[in-house]
Amino acid sequence: MRYFIQLTLLIAALSANGQRIVTAGSAITETVCALGDCSKIVASDRTSLYPTEIQKLPSIGYRTSISAEGIISLKPTLFIVEEDYVKAEVIEQIKSVGIKVVAIERTFSFEGTSNMIEKIATTLNRSEEGKKLIAKIENELSEAKKIVSQSGTTPRVLCVFNRDKSALNIAGTQTFSEILKYAGATPAVTGVAGYKPLSTETLITSKADFILMFENGVQALGGVEGVLAIPGVQQLPAGKKKQIIAMDGIKLSNFGPRLGEAVKELATQLHSPKL
Repeated sequence: MRYFIQLTLLIAALSANGQRIVTAGSAITETVCALGDCSKIVASDRTSLYPTEIQKLPSIGYRTSISAEGIISLKPTLFIVEEDYVKAEVIEQIKSVGIKVVAIERTFSFEGTSNMIEKIATTLNRSEEGKKLIAKIENELSEAKKIVSQSGTTPRVLCVFNRDKSALNIAGTQTFSEILKYAGATPAVTGVAGYKPLSTETLITSKADFILMFENGVQALGGVEGVLAIPGVQQLPAGKKKQIIAMDGIKLSNFGPRLGEAVKELATQLHSPKL
């Protein structure tokens, strides 16, 4: 008990002298940095790889491996975490020593991104920076919409997630496939929630005009030629025209402050004339 009282007093003193922030969730980490407080982050989780300087900081682990003791030992004044990212008992233990915890609900939409930025900006007393960041995303989404309107097409896109050659998965609802609606495209396969193994039959019947993947996923298959060699791909419009899109996985999937940038990049690849 004496230890926790001393620790609580220490954290209060640190708070008076400046924030020490621990983040959990790549979008949250990016947002803190985009708002101008990257230097106040003292540790983050394993998914937080951008900006690259974050990778030099101590890691608190990933989801169920994250412990209260590990975070408390870093003496943070603030812990910003995705809702339901760590166990409830871990959150309660962190709160019990006087560390402020802000839990952010994450949804795969512009509205969810905007709400996240607003909440973090308010927490960090960065409201003006938050408004500017949201406005930037809105402008990029508007630019993407112009690209789409000039195209007049609505391509069918198959979103595929993989870590290696052994397992290919369809990315369904509540994944990075939610970005398609902002880029003027439609899912080539519907009725899938989360991630589901991709069969050759489903691949062929998707009739996908494009295949969208993470850059590291394409690399794991040996590049675009490796993707084209997957059984069934050559039977698709995407395969016949070699329309394989590889994007930075974090930017594409985390619906963070680079959402507008990701949408504009994707819209350009889907709708710009191919030379």
